[in-house]
Amino acid sequence: MALDPKSTLTRACSGIVYIAIIIGACLLGAPGVFALSTLLGILGIIEYRKIHFPDLRNNIPGIIYDCIGVVLLANSVLIAPFFAWLVWLIGRMIITLYSDESSAARSFIYDITGQIYIGLPLALMSGMSYLFHSGMPLLSIFILIWVNDTGAFLFGSTFGKHRLFERISPKKSWEGFWGGMICCIISGALIGYFGKAINLCPASGVTATTLYWAIAGIVICVAATYGDLFESFIKRRHNLKDSGNLIPGHGGILDRIDSLLMVIPAMSVYIALWMAIHLTQLP
Repeated sequence: MALDPKSTLTRACSGIVYIAIIIGACLLGAPGVFALSTLLGILGIIEYRKIHFPDLRNNIPGIIYDCIGVVLLANSVLIAPFFAWLVWLIGRMIITLYSDESSAARSFIYDITGQIYIGLPLALMSGMSYLFHSGMPLLSIFILIWVNDTGAFLFGSTFGKHRLFERISPKKSWEGFWGGMICCIISGALIGYFGKAINLCPASGVTATTLYWAIAGIVICVAATYGDLFESFIKRRHNLKDSGNLIPGHGGILDRIDSLLMVIPAMSVYIALWMAIHLTQLP
């Protein structure tokens, strides 16, 4: 099938804008990452709610309430927003008790799962910007996600024969998965080798070595794949091809950050383990 030059150009331009926003936010450090978390949180929770409740216009108060919740949770590393989010949670429970809608319990469940699915990973992402005292490690994580996606696509489209998870994503293959992982490991090692050592915890002196980034490539590849599959599972359940149409040629915002929403929690665990192991070895 011949490519449509217009749609290809649209996809390329919107992709460049998206990447530029990510890079700009990371280079600004913590303030930029907090702004990015807030933006992705608002756009993501609106899209998530629309997937489960398509008629958004009839529930504007609910949308606004959800947006407030995800912004508080995404910025909860500042502590005060976290306690404000707890108040939000209590309020959401009380609202459910007073609701006379037949779908009140279902709406509550989707609202809370949306907060956890979108808000919690973004909170961890904001926390990383404080932990590293720089946006470069986070940008490196984004780069490895993009490398994995590109590698998986190239290897999958060229050599893909064995389906990875046909029930949810018929196009994904094991060849694409392993190709993406190889690209991720190599790119991670290059980031670690050519980039200067990064202090994971400035007070302790624990650094991110070449080995750290090579292993991170494996963690990111696995988490990104499952993050993509989980969002595909949600879309398939609602018979949707894309989560939305916010980004021309790419679909919705959840289609762009689906991998990120699982990569960030996975990397948070990995970073904590790396620091714990190396802190016990320090004199």
